[in-house]
Amino acid sequence: MTEDEKVDIREVQSAKLRKAKGSIVVRATNAIRAAGLKDGSFRFDPYAVEEIGMVPAIGTEERIDGRTDPLASSIRFEGDGSVMMLTVPREVLEALEIDPDDIDWDNPPELNVWAGDRLIAFERPDERTVQVDRGEDSKD
Repeated sequence: MTEDEKVDIREVQSAKLRKAKGSIVVRATNAIRAAGLKDGSFRFDPYAVEEIGMVPAIGTEERIDGRTDPLASSIRFEGDGSVMMLTVPREVLEALEIDPDDIDWDNPPELNVWAGDRLIAFERPDERTVQVDRGEDSKD
């Protein structure tokens, strides 16, 4: 994929942040599959959040971990191998305005996860307000 190549993405899932072996992870099985990868890594671009409102991550079949590249995460498998997750680098959380040191693990933040060809992206869900007519009769 070249830098200027456009990739269509769609919202695939929502996922809560989790703690696993001292790291912050997100279970993103559906998004990783939608990106067309069964194994490999993703490299995050936290600086893109200012331009596009989400943090994209480009996928590769090569396994790269955070020790080699702090903005990369290899796909990790859980249980019988059917659940795929990624470690979320500190810079990604901070770009999404999540303080990694102040997460309430009883109610962890949720992320919307988008996917396209060899690409996933994370965003914080917007708070939405809805006006509801409760059907109360007005007394005019």
